[in-house]
Parts: sequence; C-alpha cells; structure tokens
Amino acid sequence: MRELVVDTPAENADLKSQYAAQVAADLDRNSAEHERLSAEIAALQEQLAVLEDNRALLLSMRQTLGDDAAGGATENGGVSGSGEPDAQREVAALSATRKARKKANAAGGKRKGAESGGSRPRRQPVRETGVPTLRELVSNDLAQHGEPRSAAEVTAALSKALPEREIKPTVVRGTLESLVAKGQAHRTKQKKSVFYSAATTDAAADAGEPGEARAS
Repeated sequence: MRELVVDTPAENADLKSQYAAQVAADLDRNSAEHERLSAEIAALQEQLAVLEDNRALLLSMRQTLGDDAAGGATENGGVSGSGEPDAQREVAALSATRKARKKANAAGGKRKGAESGGSRPRRQPVRETGVPTLRELVSNDLAQHGEPRSAAEVTAALSKALPEREIKPTVVRGTLESLVAKGQAHRTKQKKSVFYSAATTDAAADAGEPGEARAS
C-alpha cells in the first residue's frame, strides 16, 4: 500500500517563512533599483531641458545672423542704396539677438513649468536668489540629526519647515540616493527600511566635493 504523505504545520510554516524572506529580499532590490533609476532620470531631464534651451537660442541667433548677412550682401551688390552705417546694422543685430534670447528663455521657463506642474496650479519658482536647493536642504537635514533618517522623515521635516514648497517623497529619495552616490551620505538598511545619514567631512573631501556634507 502507498503511504499518504501529509505536511505538518511546522513544515508549512517553515516553507512560508522561506517564501516571505525571498519576497522581502526581492522587494528590497526592486526598491533600490527604482530609487537609483528615478534619480538618474531626473538628472537627465534637467540636462535635456538645458540642451533644448541652448538649441532654441542658437537657432534664433543663426537666423538673425543669416538675415543680417543677406542684407549686407545686398548693400555690397549695389541694389540697396540706403548707405546704412555698419554701426547701425550691428546695433540692430544685437537687439534682435537679445530679443531672441529673451524669447528662448521664456519658452524654456514655460516648458519646465508644464513638465513639473502639469494641470496643477502654478507655483512660485523654487530657485531664487538666496533660496537653498533641495539638495542643500536634504544635506543640511541629515547633518543636523545624528541618527540615520528615512526618506519619509526627511520629507516630513522639510515640508513642515517650508510649507510653501511642495516637496515630494520620491524626489527626496532620489536626492538622497544622489548624495550617497557622490559619497556625501551613507545608506543603511534596518530590516525592511532604508535609512540615510550624513557622511563625515573626510569622506566628503575624498569624494572631491568638500563642504557640502557635514559630519553626522
């Protein structure tokens, strides 16, 4: 006769714990990769916006210089007998270039606002004279606390200190990962949570950017 094999509750519990541990490890790896890619995408979007602004400005300048060159060729050929002085043409070209630059800057500002704001109400520009960047705010928050802090804790502290600024947890997490990549912060895991702390002054100096990270 064939024996009937029945799993005991202990064996079921052991198998369940093994699956739970494997799922937790896979989830941690997925979260770390997600945070790293989010930070890289944010940096690439900033670089792309700068390149688009420069391209628009260069195209406008090339068009302006092309029109001015065509006018000079007409005058040298004797068709236009106005006799406009070279200084006036240079002033006109410079004025057109400045207008093109202002138009390109305005278009770049509208594009960035559409990317970051979407259909939400327009917010005040974050980057103003004397206003610290999010990287500086996050780095200072880590430096002011001796114990490791999670991305949620840093986000809550910055949102409370600066209620007029909209600070997203995903952006703060990406900024923290960027600081870790540059050696300006440390990243540790406690069970299923990830915590960050400020790097020491020596570590920041070795990373090539002294002064931005303070001792924890």
